[in-house]
Amino acid sequence: MSRSLRLSAALAAGLALLTAGGCGFQPLYAGPGYTALPGLAIESGEDRIDYLVDAALRRHLGDGDSPYRLVLSTRLRESPIGISASGVARRYSLTALTRYSLQREGVEPVSGRISETVQFDAPADPAALIAARSDAESRAARLLAERLAQTLAAELQRRGRAPDPS
Repeated sequence: MSRSLRLSAALAAGLALLTAGGCGFQPLYAGPGYTALPGLAIESGEDRIDYLVDAALRRHLGDGDSPYRLVLSTRLRESPIGISASGVARRYSLTALTRYSLQREGVEPVSGRISETVQFDAPADPAALIAARSDAESRAARLLAERLAQTLAAELQRRGRAPDPS
């Protein structure tokens, strides 16, 4: 890359950064919605997927002192998507679906549903199949937690329902 081309690219990037602030752009994670979420109380079921989503949310959001309580109801749906010539399923789709309700006393709850779908191969070895399904559950839980945190933060920011900083 020539020196003049690099200089032009650097100037264009700098100009883009300067103009982004003037247009009202505010990163989602810097807004009041996201700062209200760390440390929220999570109520969920007792299945493995519930534990995985809960743990992923806590890792994603971190610790804090949120006035919110999140109620989750998560379930898994598995369906074969790849059938071998012998009629045996060799690839599966795993969908994690959660219904959520973010609650705070005196504030209208934020409720909805979110789903994430991942795929996994089904090896013939039973131990390998268990490992593949377990990995798929973990991936689905991480994706679900990330998307849920983003959705809740955006909704809180849209509603302007962040807690008082005092």
